[in-house]
Amino acid sequence: MSRLSSWRAIALVSFFLGTWLVLPVSAQKWNKYGPGTRSQASAIYDSSTNQMVVFAGQHAPTNIDFNETWSVKNVIPTSTPTFQNLQWTKVSTTGKPPSVRFGHTAVYNSSSNRMIVFGGGTGFPGPCVNDLWVLKRPNSVGGGPAWIQLTPTGTLPGVREGHTTVYDAASNTMIVFGGTDCAGNFYSDLWILSNADGTTGTPNWTLAAPLGVGPSARSQATAVYDSTNNVMTVFAGGTVSTTAFNDVFTLSNANGLSGVPTWTQLVPAGTAPSARSGQSAIYDAANNRMVIHGGISIRGAVQNDTWILSGANGIATTPTWTKLNPTAAGPSRRSHTAIYDPVSNEMVIFGGSSQLPQVFTDDHVLILTKANGLP
Repeated sequence: MSRLSSWRAIALVSFFLGTWLVLPVSAQKWNKYGPGTRSQASAIYDSSTNQMVVFAGQHAPTNIDFNETWSVKNVIPTSTPTFQNLQWTKVSTTGKPPSVRFGHTAVYNSSSNRMIVFGGGTGFPGPCVNDLWVLKRPNSVGGGPAWIQLTPTGTLPGVREGHTTVYDAASNTMIVFGGTDCAGNFYSDLWILSNADGTTGTPNWTLAAPLGVGPSARSQATAVYDSTNNVMTVFAGGTVSTTAFNDVFTLSNANGLSGVPTWTQLVPAGTAPSARSGQSAIYDAANNRMVIHGGISIRGAVQNDTWILSGANGIATTPTWTKLNPTAAGPSRRSHTAIYDPVSNEMVIFGGSSQLPQVFTDDHVLILTKANGLP
């Protein structure tokens, strides 16, 4: 029996298009059985073993940073969820791990079974780093997980945290946009990393020179990637606490292999979400829908709203914002992680920060069913 089998109940907070599955605070035991509360961690999802792998992050208000790796199996329930088998495991890794950090990014190549980690902040408020790491076998299949640091060629991006990263598995290419240098400077640059996981050759950084007018400098935006059409979609983000955006941009030819990357600002129909940063986003490729949740507004209010952008890649159909209308409040949080399982159509979020005046980090795992908003 799971060590978590003493949990007493699951609260169901229903949405008219979906349902958040929320473990009540009184039942939470993550601090004892799993990772400490944290924000600005990274997470990847391995569908073959149905587990989410979380790396690093920062605990508030003490600003303690982490560099451990955790996994939680059976994160997508296969039947009526009881969470009896939801178990966090601290992943035992070999090799020297990356230093403690937050605001880094991680992407996953399921074919090579490698998680790629880039950048992040290593203290409060810094310094930031621009190092590149791979965790081999993060799902523990075919051997134990092992850290290796990669040494890419080319001109390295400036140190940063709060950037966005998407990954094109077919070409083993990683695309990085924006972020901050931990010293009050914000980026609007675009970088492409070829041979990103180190299996097809030495990774190489290239500073892209995209056409069009792109997003302004910002951090804690969100980005999703349409691998079929090679389009990255970027939403929102901000600079200082009183400056945030709610604009949407697409980057066509995003991996730089089929043409010059080109920025286009979308003007979606419908009422847009309020300006924010630190939200999460996932992408339903089959239906071309981006789902965003939470974030912090320019007035410092942490949000609990969930929005869907249909036609998210800006191709063939007019992009349209739709808000999911819950019958009860969902979880308010920012700087949390999110993964998506397209088979079950479920979005899973973990961690994040709460609202002022008492900022604290969270340790809940929550699941949004029917996440793409379709019946």
